[in-house]
Amino acid sequence: MNESERAEEVRLAEELKLHAARMAWRKRRHPVPSGRYSWAIWWEKKFGEGETLKEFADRMKGQKNQKG
Repeated sequence: MNESERAEEVRLAEELKLHAARMAWRKRRHPVPSGRYSWAIWWEKKFGEGETLKEFADRMKGQKNQKG
């Protein structure tokens, strides 16, 4: 995998994480279909890497505010 392919893969992974966070945020207090945990916990298990959904949302909000 060359450098441009790697950069594209990283960009797509970040985009997927953002879209999943948007979906999970709207349903964050509702249970996933299995009923085992909430959508917020699902997001944290799949994408969190030590960051909660709330922390990610706050970070993205800060980045949006910086851009203008």
